[in-house]
Amino acid sequence: MNDKLQAEHLQRAAYVYVRQSTAQQVRSHRESQQRQYALADRARQLGFARVVVIDEDLGKSGSGLVERPGFGQLLAAICGGEAGAVLALEASRLARNNRDWHHLLDLCAMTNTVIIDDQGVYDPQHINDRLVLGLQGTMSEFELSLFRQRARQAFEQKVQRGHALWEVPAGFVRTEDDRCEQIPDRQVQQAVAGVFRKFQELGSARQTTLWYRDQNILLPQVQPGTSGRDITWAPATLSRVRQMLTNPCYAGALAYGRTTTKTVIVEGRAYHTGRTRKPQEQWRVLQLDNHVGYISWEEYQRIQQILEANGAMREGQAGGAAKGGGALLSGLLRCGRCGRQLYVQYSGTSGRVPRYGCHGGREHRGSASCLSLGALRVDQAVAEEVLAVIEPAGLQASLLALDQLTQGQNDKRDALALALERARYEACRSQRHYEAVDPDNRLVAGELEKRWNTALLRVTELEQQLQAVGNETITVTAEQKESLLHLGQRLDQAWNHPTACPELKKRILRTVLREIVINNTEDGRAHVLVVHWQGGVHTELRVQRNRPGHHRRVTDTNVIELIRELSKVCSDATIAATLNRLGYRTGAGKTWRTHSVHNLRYHHRLPNYTKGEDWLTVEQAAKTLGVSATVIRRLIKQRVLPANQVVALAPWIIKRLDLELPSVQAAIAAVHSGRQLPKTSPDQGEFPWK
Repeated sequence: MNDKLQAEHLQRAAYVYVRQSTAQQVRSHRESQQRQYALADRARQLGFARVVVIDEDLGKSGSGLVERPGFGQLLAAICGGEAGAVLALEASRLARNNRDWHHLLDLCAMTNTVIIDDQGVYDPQHINDRLVLGLQGTMSEFELSLFRQRARQAFEQKVQRGHALWEVPAGFVRTEDDRCEQIPDRQVQQAVAGVFRKFQELGSARQTTLWYRDQNILLPQVQPGTSGRDITWAPATLSRVRQMLTNPCYAGALAYGRTTTKTVIVEGRAYHTGRTRKPQEQWRVLQLDNHVGYISWEEYQRIQQILEANGAMREGQAGGAAKGGGALLSGLLRCGRCGRQLYVQYSGTSGRVPRYGCHGGREHRGSASCLSLGALRVDQAVAEEVLAVIEPAGLQASLLALDQLTQGQNDKRDALALALERARYEACRSQRHYEAVDPDNRLVAGELEKRWNTALLRVTELEQQLQAVGNETITVTAEQKESLLHLGQRLDQAWNHPTACPELKKRILRTVLREIVINNTEDGRAHVLVVHWQGGVHTELRVQRNRPGHHRRVTDTNVIELIRELSKVCSDATIAATLNRLGYRTGAGKTWRTHSVHNLRYHHRLPNYTKGEDWLTVEQAAKTLGVSATVIRRLIKQRVLPANQVVALAPWIIKRLDLELPSVQAAIAAVHSGRQLPKTSPDQGEFPWK
């Protein structure tokens, strides 16, 4: 027995620590694994009655950047005085970094625990053994760094020669000499190219994903470890679409070193928090025209600019993708006082009235915001300015619209046709496998028959989908084509068309505008907009503000005059019923009610019929004169009794003093006596009295 092993050590347990750095080593390097497990037999030969094997860290690196539960269990046993010896094949199995290694040595020295490897027994309390163990730990860490440096340099040298040493994305295959080329499968090629065409049309990765989900079109995915040759098909996801749009491989470029890891210190230990993207100028390797791509490098750069602009709003940058809100200038307006980007808020009963505002003045408690303005007039003024500039391109835009009208359906039809061709091939192959098997071997024949039936069902499903798409073919008639070309010449009509979506309008504005700096004039009567165009030209635009109390929901003046007249003889409920019968609406576009009439009268100080007796209705006049309403209407028609009717179907308004006119009293007396006055024409004039 070694003289460094005392009875105190043997009374405690011997801990055998087993570790391999990667899962691939665990699967392939079985001899090293068996040698480490064999240390348990050596511990028994040295006289330890109790041996504990810790192998929870198989497949985990000892560099210190990965949490090792087995190593933590070993340290806990040493601190608890349970371990008399720690056995490892070599120092690198215990730790590949000096922090963990020297921490282990300190604990072993304090608890009188020896370290045993394949070469001997070491006592950390002895100065010479401590020196040897320290050198072993240093060499172990240096060895790992040296291995990594050599491997990384060789890897980067081969990448700089144009070799792809990683998994290629869907749509490419890696050749035997580690070159990248397009996959020969036409279905995969069409699916990959379709993603970029649809993004150019919609301008948003999310909208592109939603379109593929709505159309039930699958996208290709590469099976890992197959060099891009084995393809599976799955529904589109936002992450998958974004990976395709941001991968420079699709632009024919070979790029390496696009991401970096971020290391943080948590409780004294370093951890990787994930990978972050680096700017293009910091990429380690970038070789253009390395292989045939699906898009050009210039188109790839434009896509990255669109994706960056579509990102969440950040201070000092254009913000957000074009969404469905009614604020057309969202993400373009900037405060002319503090330089901040204006935010958008929606109000109104239905939450559809947009308004722009700036939080700049609210940094100090009690301060008002820099700017707050309605969006309707500003949006309309900027839209008219943009339409006036792009008017010459309207005809070309209409021709492009004709092409895009059927492009989406053609993409779907092509995708289904290629999928059907593949499904038929899979069905034929399943049939050949079924026919080649021995019919008496039902265990195999039954499974192959099931696969054949599944393939046939897939063929039938795709045939039905393709037939449905064929029945929905969009045909543009000559009249529709002429109408579309006419709209191309009158962009204002196309812009204000009810079916024109806000997302498309916003994309048009962001194509030609970079930003708009807005401020108010000194007298506050107008908004001053400095429009920054994409080409670098700046123009100034002034938009008049509403005067106090004036807005787009102000009640029409004709309605106010009508209520003024009706208030002389009618109650609020009668006025509301009359206005609704005549088809009038409030400033908000709603029907009239009693309280709305009352509020309008109060605001404009209109008279109240209950507080005056100078005016009468037909019924009130008939009751006062003791005749029927028909007689009063006849006198009004004959122009014997003066009366006023503001609009047709509105009540007649009669002045009480006019009932005392001699002609009216004579007509009423004749009615009471049962005689008739001589009929006169209402248009007949009277001779002047002398």
